[in-house]
Amino acid sequence: MRYGHSARSFVTNHLRTMRSVFLSLFSGLALPLYLSAQSTSVAEAGIFSTLQQYDPLEVLIETDLKRLKKDRGEEQWQAGVFKVMYGDSVALQLDIQLAARGNMRKKTCHFPPVKIRFYSKTPENDSIADINELKLVTSCKNTNLDEEWVQKECLTYELYNLITDQSFQVKRASIRFSMPGRKSSMLNSFSFFIESEKEMAARLNARPIKPRIVSYQSMDSMAYDRMAMFQYMIGNTDWSIRVRHNIKVLYIMPNGPTIPIPYDFDYAGLVGTDYAVPDPKLPILNVRERVYMGQCRDEVTYQEIYRLFRFKKADILAHCRDFAELRNGIKKEIGNYLDEFFYVLEHPDIAKMRIENECGKIK
Repeated sequence: MRYGHSARSFVTNHLRTMRSVFLSLFSGLALPLYLSAQSTSVAEAGIFSTLQQYDPLEVLIETDLKRLKKDRGEEQWQAGVFKVMYGDSVALQLDIQLAARGNMRKKTCHFPPVKIRFYSKTPENDSIADINELKLVTSCKNTNLDEEWVQKECLTYELYNLITDQSFQVKRASIRFSMPGRKSSMLNSFSFFIESEKEMAARLNARPIKPRIVSYQSMDSMAYDRMAMFQYMIGNTDWSIRVRHNIKVLYIMPNGPTIPIPYDFDYAGLVGTDYAVPDPKLPILNVRERVYMGQCRDEVTYQEIYRLFRFKKADILAHCRDFAELRNGIKKEIGNYLDEFFYVLEHPDIAKMRIENECGKIK
């Protein structure tokens, strides 16, 4: 298969999609409309916003899988075709570029996580290019346990969405990879897309900034405290404001403030991957143990952040119970783990001992 739009392939895809639209309307189902100039319209709208229209999102990615799996060193982009499927019909088709990502995961995964550029040629507008490059999180080794970890990390992103819209949105998806011209699939698993930093910034009327060293004093205090408490809730210590480790920094336009946006939660106790280990400098033996890494505040501020999370408790626990892809036993385990967190917030003496007395010790 050649990658790129020829007149014949364009007409074929258009007719196939119009047939899909007709069938969906005939059956009373809602299928997002296909646009003839789809590559241009998607680039302008932002691919993540476009993918949000499809529920469920079922995707077939055709690319040279052998080459993708061999990408263990320098970042190497390769051509592919991205298809949003509606049954056996194609609802959306785009030429893309793919590359393996994550140095550690490249070395350990049978199938590496990837990032996707939703264009075949670099657009003249760099901001459009940035918006239309997404991370795709997939099962590392295509086992039930690995897929479960992906589901729990997706859930973690969604829980932070419940706390604040100043967060990366995610989109659940069922992904199949195949070689061009072949029907068999190498990987067929639960996956999720992460909103691009530029698209998130545009949504929040903000600008990404990348200072080499960041001080928590420069952050909006409420945004920082909310983020630090969330990290404590999910049992995540794999982050640092100072060196922007697993933290993006946004400047809210036009006059601030600066806010931290956390990402990459696979080392969190709530996710519980078998490769997650805490930093030896931390006073914990495994990632399921919580340690508060936030800065010290006065009593009024602590009570404000405690109230926020207690207020969100019912929504958080309900969202965990309603996460359809997770097994009931796992959902119960997650609920119990989060209940331990809320128990701390609901008992002032325990909150003082485990949060307020531990603040500011970890830089």
